[in-house]
Amino acid sequence: MSPLTKRAFAFCISLFLAIQFTSFSQKQKPVEMEAGYYLVVGAYSPNKEYYAKRYVAEIKKSGKVADYGFNSKKNLYFVYLDFSKNYKAAINEMRSTRESEQFRDAWVFVCSGGTGMDVGENQLTDVNKDSNQPDTDAGKVQHTDEKKGKEAKRGNNTAEEDEVEETSDETMEGDSSGKEKTGTLKDYKIMFQLENARNSKSVKGEVQIIDSERAKLLTVAKSEKEVDLPDPNNSTGNLVLICDVFGYRKSQRNINYYHPFKDTTSAEIDVKEDVYVVNFDLVRYHVGDIVVMYNVYYFNDAAIMRPESRYEVNNLLEMMQENPNYRIRIHGHTNGKSPGKIIKMGRAGSYFNLSDSNKQGFGSAKQLSKERAEIIKSYLVEKGISADRMEIKAWGGRRMLYDKFSVKAKHNVRVEIEILAE
Repeated sequence: MSPLTKRAFAFCISLFLAIQFTSFSQKQKPVEMEAGYYLVVGAYSPNKEYYAKRYVAEIKKSGKVADYGFNSKKNLYFVYLDFSKNYKAAINEMRSTRESEQFRDAWVFVCSGGTGMDVGENQLTDVNKDSNQPDTDAGKVQHTDEKKGKEAKRGNNTAEEDEVEETSDETMEGDSSGKEKTGTLKDYKIMFQLENARNSKSVKGEVQIIDSERAKLLTVAKSEKEVDLPDPNNSTGNLVLICDVFGYRKSQRNINYYHPFKDTTSAEIDVKEDVYVVNFDLVRYHVGDIVVMYNVYYFNDAAIMRPESRYEVNNLLEMMQENPNYRIRIHGHTNGKSPGKIIKMGRAGSYFNLSDSNKQGFGSAKQLSKERAEIIKSYLVEKGISADRMEIKAWGGRRMLYDKFSVKAKHNVRVEIEILAE
């Protein structure tokens, strides 16, 4: 072998070893994020580190600080705007950052730590940061792979990990069946968070969970209560979630039991520890809407409400108080057109119970429907709603939904609310 050939061979060997060493180095396990609180705006699976780097670069171009790190327990890269050892400081920073249109879904990731911290060139916040002096600098770049999360709940500030985050689709979905893979609704409890879209105030109510293939009601869950979701055992796993709270337009979400993050536009989902939280932003009624007060009931032949009606009437009151521009028409309906006795409220304030002070008379079905609408108006007026914001329309039995002798005849007795102005 000539000297020239030997040199060429040696060069090739050296080049091969250099490539192998570089490849090996690149496959080394990333350094762990340090224990602390991270203001996170994105999460990426291990094979998407490039996207995490690119997102950080985009944020920095806007003049903001950002970095990313790896957490092996979650097997994710997290892009974050801030890092702190102070929990309250992190929460305050999250709240101020969410005021930015671009980072409205920022959340606090609580990391228990590892062998070190992969934060690149920036350590973004002093670890002794005063919780009363949050840094209000927020990013201005929105990324298509950005994931949602919510504030972590902590009872105390121990080293115990208490995390709030969402992961990428790759880590949450299973195989074609999906039923035994982490991330399905079988593995997690579910909870529904209802909010007034106007003021972000929490709303109490219920959500119907329906098997969309069979149009079968599986269960009804109360808001802010953790429940186990039954497996629909259908071919697709598709579920429909319906929230119908009086005072708000009916809202629907779609979700897949086996792959809840497959289509994140269908249902707004957050992950809180081992609970999936589905969010409903509820919108108030608009002009022209006519809605039935399904949970307002009357005593027989009486213009007096049963006690269980109080909750829904108070929902109407809250709606009228929230928007002073609302004007409504209260429609009264009865079962049938025959005249009969009418029991009216006697003692002032006795809207929800019969008493010895009740007055008994006789009148038409139309008169009874008028008296039933009037008692709702009187209740609202007593609570401070101006009488000129409400009108009465008495129908009697002219607009029955079912035959008066039908098993569903009780639904003919109802009150409807029409929105005249907002």
